[in-house]
Order: sequence, then structure tokens, then C-alpha cells
Amino acid sequence: MQEAVASLRAEYGSDAIILQTTQRRRWLWGRIGPKVYEVVGAIDRDYKAPQVNSRPQAREEAPAKDNGPVRDTPKFDSSMSEAVQNLYRRLMRRDIPQDLTQSLLREVLTRLPKQDWNDEARIWERLGALVAERIVTVDPWEFSGGQRVVVLVGPTGVGKTTTIAKIAANFSLIDAKKVGLITVDTYRIAAVDQLKRYAEIIGIPLHVAFDPQELKEGIAKMKDRDLILIDTAGRSQNNFLQINELKNYLQDVDAEIHLVISATTKSTDVDEIVRAFGQVSIDRVIITKLDETTSYGVILQTCQRTRAPLSFVTTGQGVPEDIEVATGEKLAQLILGDM
Repeated sequence: MQEAVASLRAEYGSDAIILQTTQRRRWLWGRIGPKVYEVVGAIDRDYKAPQVNSRPQAREEAPAKDNGPVRDTPKFDSSMSEAVQNLYRRLMRRDIPQDLTQSLLREVLTRLPKQDWNDEARIWERLGALVAERIVTVDPWEFSGGQRVVVLVGPTGVGKTTTIAKIAANFSLIDAKKVGLITVDTYRIAAVDQLKRYAEIIGIPLHVAFDPQELKEGIAKMKDRDLILIDTAGRSQNNFLQINELKNYLQDVDAEIHLVISATTKSTDVDEIVRAFGQVSIDRVIITKLDETTSYGVILQTCQRTRAPLSFVTTGQGVPEDIEVATGEKLAQLILGDM
């Protein structure tokens, strides 16, 4: 840990402020493997340290800066306190849709006595607990009940293939399970080649299916596997024919379907994605690319719209380490940030 802190200050200077330190393990959802230390810091590049003998100067107080862009947001309710109005605007700036923002605040206020409605810190604390409640998470699979067949679906560019490789590597190399891969993403040669390389490195079989019948045959050939992971082509939520083709592939397959959405997805697109892929039934949700954004409202929005539990989140390109099973409390902290 000392080395990580020293490295941060060596790069950014002694004025760097340490915001957070975290220790975790790299493999099997943070349970085993070498320890990794993360240090989160910040620095104000406009800040100048005061001179030791300089004469103190009067200064004019600058108006407080907000943490994000200000939107033209309607007031939550004109009868609400200023504290509630402030929190409403803060939630909206965290990319939480208006209807969910109002729903969260209404429910929190019903849980608090009216004399606390002016206490922003108290309301914010209860908001964190409520967001954690609304994000249901599930642990990695147990295999006592037999084989698991898992399909990853979602829009283009969300990282389905890399996510499958991370899951496969963790279960095969570290948890010693028998894993098999199937891809129906035959539109992109690069996608098949990428998964083939991962399969060779991990040492597991890969079956390429060009139609629904070959998909069924591939599953039948892997009846000795504990876990079968199926990669699908990215589909546009606006392309009715592509969604229908995906339904045709999966209609007779007994599998657990995971919708994969990137944390960088625009809030306005999430509802359309959920609507389109909901036609194939969504059992679980995976949120990818948490490392590529600083706004995480999409996590709550996706879980609420799908009414499905969150199975994994990914935090980078590293295989197998950059995938986690997060708790509702951890995700709530990520979504809301600090008071």
C-alpha cells in the first residue's frame, strides 16, 4: 500500500490528496489470487501552496461549484423542502432517469419522519440504503444442480466476447470447472478468432454454430461440461429483423440469458435496449466498462427496467481479473458518490 501511495505522489506531486484506498484479490471474483492495492487520489492543478512568510491577503469567496453539468430539470414538487429539491437535482445529474429519481425520493420520505425532510445528510443516507435494496445481485453459480447453459446477449460494442472469456477463465483455470464455449457470432470473423484464441489459451473446447440447429448440436456435444457459455452477435435494439433472428436461435434452448449493457450507454437508450432484448427474456444483467465512465445511473436504471438481478460487472480489459460480483451496497456508493 505504501508503494502505491508513493507512486501516486511521485507522479502527481506531494499536493495529491488520497481519496480512497482499496485492497482486493485478482481472481475468482476477488476471493483468491495475488493482492492488488488501488489508490484513488485527486489534485487541483490550479492550487498553489502558500508561501511560508507571505502576508495573508483578503480574498473574495467564490460561489460554490457544482459537481456536474446543470440541466433544466423541473422541480420535483413545489411543496417539497429545499433539501429535497437539492437532492432531486443531484440525482438527476447522476444520470438517474426522472421517474426513478422521483420514485426514490418519494419512498425515502415515506420512511422518514416529516421533521427530517430538511436534513439533506439524513435523506442522502436513506437514499443509499434504498438504492442498495433496489439493486439485487446474485453470487456466481453453484453446480450441484447440474449443468449451466448461459447466453450473453446485448447491443454491439458492449464487450460480450471479452466478458465470456473472463467468466470462462475464472471458472476453468481457477475454480477447476469443465467449461465449453459456443459462438453464434459468425458475422464477424474477428469475433470468432478472438474467442478461438481465448479457448486455446484456457484449454477449453469451442463450437461455432452457423444456425439454430448447429447451436443445439453444439450444446449436445458438450453434455460433459459443467458450464456452457454462448456468445451472440451484437444486435441493434432498433433492428427488428436482428432481434427476431436472435429469438429464432434461442427459442428452443434451455438457457439462462444475461443482458450485457455498457455503463457508458446513454440513459435514453437503456429503455429501448431493455424493450428490444426483453423479447428473448432476460434472466440476469451484466454491466460492463465501469472504468470508462464516471456516471453510473445506468446500473440502477437497467436493473429496475429489467427487474432482473445483476450477475457481474466488469472494470477493464484484463482477463481474467477485471470482472467482479458486486454487492448492492458497493454499487449504491458508486452510483450516488459522496454526500
